[in-house]
Amino acid sequence: MTLAREIMTAPAVAFDEDMTLREATVIMARRKVSGAPVMDDDGKLIGVLSESDILEEATRRVGPEMGCPSLSFLSLPYERIVRNEDVCRRFNEVGDVKVGDVMNDEVIAINGDDSAEEALETMIRFDVNRLPVIDEDGRLIGIIARQDIMWSVCRALQADSCKETSPPAPEGVRR
Repeated sequence: MTLAREIMTAPAVAFDEDMTLREATVIMARRKVSGAPVMDDDGKLIGVLSESDILEEATRRVGPEMGCPSLSFLSLPYERIVRNEDVCRRFNEVGDVKVGDVMNDEVIAINGDDSAEEALETMIRFDVNRLPVIDEDGRLIGIIARQDIMWSVCRALQADSCKETSPPAPEGVRR
């Protein structure tokens, strides 16, 4: 049985709850992630921030003028692009919002000692593609994605296939 901690990505990209959305989107772009766990000052998992959370906040604050399905707008020099001062101010305000104010605080996580099968069942049940992996104290130790589980299954299948096709061991030799 493969454990979550054996196939998770560690360390995981994570955000501090006091970080701004502007800072978070820069990290997301650089690390090529669409979301990440949010930690409190003690390193405990308290939420998850996704692109959807940020875009929903931007749409709520900016309104229909936003018309932008990408997060790249948070790092733009609005004063040079947008002529309407009110819209420009609202765009800037979105970047100043704290991660903790828009994150999803209904966290679905698994323990590092849970099996990969349990992780996959949880992903399917809650329709998520990745899960934070925590220790007994609720501290983030990594993140596991459906892709991690698929690679694990592929490696296991390849290993089984090699065993089936390899010639028998010479007498007295154990494999």
